[in-house]
Amino acid sequence: MAEQARRILALVDQNTGEVEEVQRANYAFDGSHINVGIRKGRELASAASGLTDREFRVLVWYWFATETSEEAIMRTGADIAAELGMSPDALSRVVKVLKQARLLVEAGGLGRTTFYRCTPYLAFIGTGFAHREAVKDWNPPETKVREPRDRRRRTKDEA
Repeated sequence: MAEQARRILALVDQNTGEVEEVQRANYAFDGSHINVGIRKGRELASAASGLTDREFRVLVWYWFATETSEEAIMRTGADIAAELGMSPDALSRVVKVLKQARLLVEAGGLGRTTFYRCTPYLAFIGTGFAHREAVKDWNPPETKVREPRDRRRRTKDEA
């Protein structure tokens, strides 16, 4: 069996013609990777989005739990809640908010369990063409979920 040719990345000095091989680095990441929209991510992370810290944390969990572009995250709410350190009821309330804002979409179910995934507008695995095909069936998500809350303590004079 013929051995495949090895491609060499090299720099060539234009003056001398000397060729210097560039060392290849091992790929720094392991496992699946996901493309996340930076602008939308920053909009959602800002206080202006109205998302609570808990809601944003659950959304980010769904971003990075996505392992394929079109499939649901096949985990029960109780499993996800345990991993995130919250009660299943609290997770259910958060998922309801994220679903209403179209940040999470239903992607199947089994019995009474509904599975979700992040909208392809925010996080997607695949080529640009596949991404374009994936978003044509969904409405863009809301980046302003609710009016931001003023969480500062008020003095008696301000109340």
